[in-house]
Amino acid sequence: MRQEAHQFFRHLLDRNGPVTDFLDADYTFVDKTLARLYRLPARNTLRLADGFRRVSLAENQQRGGLLGMAGVLTVSANGVETSPVTRGVWVLENILGITPPPPPDEVPEIDADVSGATTIREKLARHSTDKTCHVCHRNIDPLGHALESFDPIGRWRVNYAKPRGKGAAPKVDPTGKLPSGETFKDFASFKKVILDSRLDLFTRGLISKLLTYTTGRHMEWSDHYEIDDILGRVKANNYGLRTIVTEVLTSEVFRSR
Repeated sequence: MRQEAHQFFRHLLDRNGPVTDFLDADYTFVDKTLARLYRLPARNTLRLADGFRRVSLAENQQRGGLLGMAGVLTVSANGVETSPVTRGVWVLENILGITPPPPPDEVPEIDADVSGATTIREKLARHSTDKTCHVCHRNIDPLGHALESFDPIGRWRVNYAKPRGKGAAPKVDPTGKLPSGETFKDFASFKKVILDSRLDLFTRGLISKLLTYTTGRHMEWSDHYEIDDILGRVKANNYGLRTIVTEVLTSEVFRSR
């Protein structure tokens, strides 16, 4: 799973590929084991000895970009079950570059007062009826619901696991509405919303994270002007990843660290 992300990043860096591919792409890199996990046609042709190969996702709406990678989906779950809150926070911080505030001390646990709720969406809906909870959850939960079509290790699913002795397995509902009003019906349409309306937000966050990594410190308000300048030059060069890295390493923020 890690290797897929490494290969993908290396591919974009070597070719100065657009960071839009991080949000949605019609290809990825898999070996036989990962192709089997993703149920890709390549699972029937790849050999274990072949290692990782680039494969097309042109006809596959279940993968593409970072959010379709099993590595990302696994680290944003606990290995046993999924949580739209956990995955929503991951997307908010790592894709949109926004750190949500910590919940107030008086906010109840998510399992509080959820009698009769049969799915995590129903539990969160009941939890969010508290106005204090709703303020944060309206920004987080839709991002996580979009990824509920993936189980804790990134396998595609249509239904949740069947409860013991409780009838049919609940159906996954990946639909959502963002606070800005945009709606999506599934994983593919969610990625399109992010790509169409939040590309600059993602790119700006990526620039900031690379500067944080290379300087060893968090970015401050005084750094935002240079980040904005870098973003402008990156946009002019088709959002290339190598362009971002070059701009970061030649920036005043890095050279004066």
